[in-house]
Amino acid sequence: MTAKETLRAYYLALRRAMPPETVAAAGKTIFERVLTLSEFRDAPAVLTYVASKDNEVETRPLIERALAEARPVWVPVAGAGGALAWSRLRALDELAPGRFGILEPEPAARRIGPPPQDAVCLVPGIAFSPTGYRIGYGGGYFDRFLAGFGGVAVGLAYERQLAPDWRPEPHDRRVDILVTEARVVYLGNTRAGTN
Repeated sequence: MTAKETLRAYYLALRRAMPPETVAAAGKTIFERVLTLSEFRDAPAVLTYVASKDNEVETRPLIERALAEARPVWVPVAGAGGALAWSRLRALDELAPGRFGILEPEPAARRIGPPPQDAVCLVPGIAFSPTGYRIGYGGGYFDRFLAGFGGVAVGLAYERQLAPDWRPEPHDRRVDILVTEARVVYLGNTRAGTN
């Protein structure tokens, strides 16, 4: 195994082992921290994964908040060749397990289109480095998307997902802001400034 694969296996096992009450409490605090970000509050649209498995940081409360504010919400659909398509979401009940068991809009509810470039994008990860690089499940979907994204990328993670730095690969992309239950970290490559 490569160093990155070793880190992926270790931090995924760590996240899966979290007790439900810890996941719920940390997720609530992360939700509250995200709401304080001007990058989230002022974004005209929200791009976000939908937490689906392995104790990912829950995003449904943030989706509900954005929808209640009548802000466009876009969620990813895993496409062929490692590409993410984005679908405009109108309601959480449009979601169903799709490829890899990830919640996606059901085919009849998909509104695929180019996501707004001035949006905020909530990014999942299994581990995050101190410099904002992330380790996902290994498909490269979010790295490919972030390579051409012009908005602000916000990584959501539990404090226990913060890993020692590793050597990023050429295709790896950083997040601009990292939010855990303990802190908000601006990583020096933010496009929108600081709070």
